[in-house]
Amino acid sequence: MTGTRSEPRIAIIGGGPGGAVAALCLRKLGHEAVLFEREEFPRYRVGESLLPGTLSILDRLGLKPELEAAGFPVKRAATFLWGKNERPWSFTFATPKTAPWVWDHALQVTRAEFDKILLDAAIDRGADVRMKTQVTDVDAGGPDQKAVVSWKNGTSQGEFEADFVIDASGAGSILARKHKIRKWDDYYKNMALWSYYKGGKRFTGDLEGNIFSVSFRDGWIWVIPQKDDLYSVGAVTGVEFNGRMKEIGPEAFFEECIAGSEFVSDTLKDAERVEDVRVVRDWAYRTETPTIGRAFLCGDSACFIDPLFSQGVHLAAYSARMAAASIDYFSNGGADEVEPVMRWFDDSYLAAYDRYHRFLSSFYFHCPEPDSTFWDNRRIKGADDERFGDQDWFTALAGQDGGIAELESRASVLRDLWDHDSDELTEEFDETKLSLRRVRWAADLVRTMRGLAAVRWQGDEVQLAESYTVHPTSFELEKHAYVGGGGHLMAEFPLTPAHQALFASLNTSTVSYLELVKQLGQIEDNPAAPQQIIHRLFEDGFLQGYDEDGEPVHIEFAMRFGGVGGDDLI
Repeated sequence: MTGTRSEPRIAIIGGGPGGAVAALCLRKLGHEAVLFEREEFPRYRVGESLLPGTLSILDRLGLKPELEAAGFPVKRAATFLWGKNERPWSFTFATPKTAPWVWDHALQVTRAEFDKILLDAAIDRGADVRMKTQVTDVDAGGPDQKAVVSWKNGTSQGEFEADFVIDASGAGSILARKHKIRKWDDYYKNMALWSYYKGGKRFTGDLEGNIFSVSFRDGWIWVIPQKDDLYSVGAVTGVEFNGRMKEIGPEAFFEECIAGSEFVSDTLKDAERVEDVRVVRDWAYRTETPTIGRAFLCGDSACFIDPLFSQGVHLAAYSARMAAASIDYFSNGGADEVEPVMRWFDDSYLAAYDRYHRFLSSFYFHCPEPDSTFWDNRRIKGADDERFGDQDWFTALAGQDGGIAELESRASVLRDLWDHDSDELTEEFDETKLSLRRVRWAADLVRTMRGLAAVRWQGDEVQLAESYTVHPTSFELEKHAYVGGGGHLMAEFPLTPAHQALFASLNTSTVSYLELVKQLGQIEDNPAAPQQIIHRLFEDGFLQGYDEDGEPVHIEFAMRFGGVGGDDLI
């Protein structure tokens, strides 16, 4: 990148994980930032179960000692009792340590303490954090106009002129409301009730520290072990039950939900509820665009789906890192690329959101709870399901032959890999069985691909286009070229014109999988092993394999999940 470095004025709204990570990233990149937080920390928040990818980001920001000192319970897996008479599954986070910052576990945190750790770290590293200061308005600015943040603190008020704004203020985002860019999700018309219990059954062995997600007739329940012998317990049910809740009251309705699960009732039978029941309704939404003017919307300001896979804090940290890297890029000579970088931020963030939406929808779709209004209302009705009309990922699936079936197939692969091989959830569960099963599945996948007699590119042309990525350790934004087609790119591995030419040749000559691996290996500067590049292109639908008779070969890929290990993707 060429040009002179200019020091931008940056405003961050919100001191939760998104705002704190944005401030930490900006300080790592050498920038000043002013963070406005309306409350005094510590303060209460729900969303206590984290993903390893979040900890990987925090590790690279130097927070590993603080996180370890806090003594939060270690979360090695998420265990599901999903569907009446179904066997339990565990989504284990065990993964090869391919880099020093890769985590094979997450944490079950107390959010008040966790959020304060992050914000205190930002303050210690030089961020200008202004507590108990409420943002009352934001003018997001534009190409030739700076942004203006209006604020008040007690009897004081003022304005802060900023080159860029990071809105990490959560579901109450002032920018999303002001510009009316929030779109409510017609599929996840849910509500949640939750509280905290002291005592109860604690699990040991390979179940120790796991979050339990348990379906029942009218929804599902989370059970999160926390420190100090506490459980966070929440019931996610449908807004169609709002009348019942009003009739008997939130506390009685919550206890009714708990009683709907034998597992949860048994876990809590010797526990005491120690807090009132809290309620939140109809929370699933996304913004039409996570950028507006000179502002980036991060975390819950931009989107929220459903807490089933604990992705909320990760999306906040993930988007905050991208926003900080983008602002740094502009200050280091990339000022003429504001529009494409912001478009990249929009596309990358919404793609991450879509991955979770697709993943969650497949699990709601496949929950065999009989005689259930809740689960019947959440089946995917087919390729013309109107509730998914504004979901790009669903529109793409619906336009493919067998697209909806492929969604279910990939989810089924994961469920099979997680299966406990036991009808009962017992502490004899050994997650090494799951690791061995994944090894066998990977070996079968490799065997299938090695047997492909021909590999062809799907589509009329192979495109090579520039896009951006955040460097894993410097957190600087980098520009690279990627291949793709139809307006979509395989954005994990940057490639070159030589790669583009090789993949374009697949529609004019017959090349087996093994020959393609060989030819790809002859190209200089491959960013990964040839098999990895080919595998990802298959997974993203750019390549199709055929047997010796010219018949297409179906390859059973697992559904992709974000936030595990050191990268956004697994």
